[in-house]
Amino acid sequence: MLILTEKPSVAQDIANTLHFSKDTAHGYFVSADKKSAIVAAHGHLLELYKPEDYTGDEKKAWRLEDLPLIPDQMKYKKIPPEPKKPDSLKIIKGAFETFGQDDFVLATDAEREGELIGALILDYVGFTRYDTAKRFWTSEALTPDVIRKALSNAKPLKNYEHYKRAGLARQHADWLVGMNFTRLLSVQSNTLCPFGRVQTAVLGAIFMREKAIAEFQPKPYVQLQITATKNQKAQGCAPESFKMILTDGSTDRFAPNDETVSECKNLLSENKNLKITEIKTEQKTENPPQLFDITELQKYCSQHYQFSPSQTLELAQSLYEKHKCLSYPRTPSVVLGDDNVELFRKKFELLKTAYPKLAQGCAPENISAENKRIFNSAKLTDHHALIPLAVLPKEANENERKLYTAVTKRFFTVIKPPHTYEQTNITAETENGRFTFKTTGKKIIQQGWKESEINTEEKRKVALPEEDDAQVLPELAQGENITVQNYELLQKMTKPQKHFTNATILAMMKNPKGSDDENLGKLAGLGTPATRAKILQGLIDRRLIEVIKQHILITEKGKFLIKQVLQLPRLADLISISTTTKWEQQLQDEPERFLENIKSFIRTELPSMRLTTTWERPSLGICPLCRGKVFTGKNSYFCENKPKEKCTFIIFKTISGANVTESDAITLLSGKETRAKKMKSVTGKEFTAKLKIEKGKVIRNVQKW
Repeated sequence: MLILTEKPSVAQDIANTLHFSKDTAHGYFVSADKKSAIVAAHGHLLELYKPEDYTGDEKKAWRLEDLPLIPDQMKYKKIPPEPKKPDSLKIIKGAFETFGQDDFVLATDAEREGELIGALILDYVGFTRYDTAKRFWTSEALTPDVIRKALSNAKPLKNYEHYKRAGLARQHADWLVGMNFTRLLSVQSNTLCPFGRVQTAVLGAIFMREKAIAEFQPKPYVQLQITATKNQKAQGCAPESFKMILTDGSTDRFAPNDETVSECKNLLSENKNLKITEIKTEQKTENPPQLFDITELQKYCSQHYQFSPSQTLELAQSLYEKHKCLSYPRTPSVVLGDDNVELFRKKFELLKTAYPKLAQGCAPENISAENKRIFNSAKLTDHHALIPLAVLPKEANENERKLYTAVTKRFFTVIKPPHTYEQTNITAETENGRFTFKTTGKKIIQQGWKESEINTEEKRKVALPEEDDAQVLPELAQGENITVQNYELLQKMTKPQKHFTNATILAMMKNPKGSDDENLGKLAGLGTPATRAKILQGLIDRRLIEVIKQHILITEKGKFLIKQVLQLPRLADLISISTTTKWEQQLQDEPERFLENIKSFIRTELPSMRLTTTWERPSLGICPLCRGKVFTGKNSYFCENKPKEKCTFIIFKTISGANVTESDAITLLSGKETRAKKMKSVTGKEFTAKLKIEKGKVIRNVQKW
């Protein structure tokens, strides 16, 4: 028997269960009788040809007359192994030559990309025995019992053909769209315009959000708020006051000169009594949040630690691979499998001893197969939810500790009691029934899992919205009179949507909405949990977006790219949120039709697409030395006369370990100081400084050592 896995860690888990030993000479695990082996890939080992690979012309220029690029057959080539790293494809091919194809089990990850990785490797090594091949398929934690069960239940590999077809269709479509429309836009724009089926849809969403904010016209409105008290109170007690808002049944926001507000104020001046006309009390329960998938972990770490999605993924990967204390991070699931109850219980017993404060308040009886919020194989996809597997090693760094603590805290939280409270909605009217006031109160019955949330440092910084807004109401009865102590007119302005942050852009990618605000969450999202961080980082690396004070902002180059796309209505439709998500769904359901639609779109639409504008590189400001224009480079901001007249002016993008953004460069060139930045000296000492330009050079104005 020969088993092929996607990752060395999976090969190790299976080898431990089957008692195979490492054959270091050949790079795989072998059984005691030397008749079976387990060999591991390292993720993707093959990549699609580039356009020039088909012709052999490595320096082929980009020309419109060469478009569209649609090869008769999409071909793959080997990704060269990294220096000093084993040649995985060579090792895998050697394993097949030694152990043959007759008794083969594919054990790559249980999802579309895992199937694609396995299919490409099998094609590369010349595999032919698909009729007898089996598929190891499980998304549960790889305990020995789960591994043995998955091996004994392995089904024919041909049963998973759909995943292979979907994986190929996705990869081929992304190549076709990227290669064709990047060339089309770049040649006509006279600058590189990287275009991707999903990444440009995300960039378009950021562009439209900023456009809506820029075009937003704030409008004034008023709210009439009263402070009321019970007419009857216990002897010697101060009256219990509470606030209510005037409403007309549909809104509590009124125009500044609305006659309703004016009339109500006059009435309240004459008669301060209101009657309670309705009281509705409902007991509500908030269950603990579920375990983290990678997207929810990225959102959490962005909000609490200001980690970028890529940074969160990198830290989680380190905890998984290097420290062996976290489960596989690139997961879209928030549950474990039905068979993982004992695994959870075992980890709980281990970790509650190591972290008693985090475990405080847990209800161990919730570790049960009946708890479908944790154990639910029906909702398990690809990999199980993120959980801690061991105590955090002492050598882990501070950021790794923060992320591990977040996952471990959530691990304990999911088995804590629910948060329960009574919500009371009260309606009161003036005596003539002309005006209506409403308010909502909240009475905590059981803090449950929120007890620890309220007491943590994170929650002191990020308050729970319902706790901010809730007020405790006195005991009131329907028909009872209350007295208006005073009223005030709250002068307010409508506000635009907020700029995207890492947390909100990830939320949008996971559950996108269409242009008409239709909820597209039932369809596929934008990208996958494993690729969303890469998509966002790619936009940053290509300088199409930048992150400033946690806000994701589109750059001038990003705006130019989207404006070019918007010149071409059919291409603009291709990257709309609705179209992208619907095509993602078609990719899952009908991969061949999806790919043919992409090819047809390129063949029929691309030849007629023509742009009318070209890129003019924006200047950040004027050089203080020679009065030339200053532009953005790869590692610095430089003067246009630097290569011509040897102008020495330059602003590096990193100064003493601090990032210098385009906004910082514009500030400096305008003669102002930047905001204070955390820096490090050459000896490693930390300090805070502002940057400014003096005599044509950027200097550090140290604020604090």
